[in-house]
Amino acid sequence: MQMLHMNSSEAVAYHIPTTPPTLSHPILKTTIALPRHSQWTSGPHFHARHTESLRLVQGAIYVSLGRESQIWSAKAGGRMNATQQPEKSQGLVIHVPRYARHEWMRASAWYARRGLHGWGPETLRPEDVDDEVVVEEWTDPSDLGKPLFFWNLNGVVAAAQDGPVPLGQRVLRWGLGRWWVPFQLFVIFWDLDNWPVFGLRPWVFEFMEGPLEYVLSFLVLFTAKVLGWLVGVRAVEQGRTPSGLWEQYSRKGV
Repeated sequence: MQMLHMNSSEAVAYHIPTTPPTLSHPILKTTIALPRHSQWTSGPHFHARHTESLRLVQGAIYVSLGRESQIWSAKAGGRMNATQQPEKSQGLVIHVPRYARHEWMRASAWYARRGLHGWGPETLRPEDVDDEVVVEEWTDPSDLGKPLFFWNLNGVVAAAQDGPVPLGQRVLRWGLGRWWVPFQLFVIFWDLDNWPVFGLRPWVFEFMEGPLEYVLSFLVLFTAKVLGWLVGVRAVEQGRTPSGLWEQYSRKGV
């Protein structure tokens, strides 16, 4: 179990695989737990090389998928609709196609963000909205990408930012200032297929937003990748990665 508490409002716990897939366990699943008052969000992003699946194990979540907003409840058994009933055919697994812009968080965090505290008739309120949220994530194809992503992301976020680094990285760290950590994350995002969406509204028309988001994400992450290559910042580092995953990655890549 990898625990990460960025601050009390964004508390999140990860259970991340430490070994490669096997014949008996071919799918690597990462479990994410969000306590009651967590405001954590995945942030809007997309995947270019993988279809992602989310399985809601416990609690209620808000999901933005493409241009659609959804509320899912484990206790209700699926996605909620305007009649406060679950859409039973959906089940508790959400499939995210490649290139689909998506984000998820606790349903209560989304309500708080929008100021929906009064629970009017237009607001869906699942019975388990205040429960701890537990979600499983995995990808198709199933490879090392997801666990490597979470191990190395957490390693960067939790690392001391004034620790010793090679000269080139030290100069770049000084130049980037508070962007040093996001820069390292962008390098990880490029290699491990996690493309953040940089909001363009209200500067562009809606019909242009999607294509321009893809272009902007590519340019930002490509720039970070090149800078990282020049100074030796890598997406996957041995010191941030469990030995079982590292051995397979060093032999075969993701």
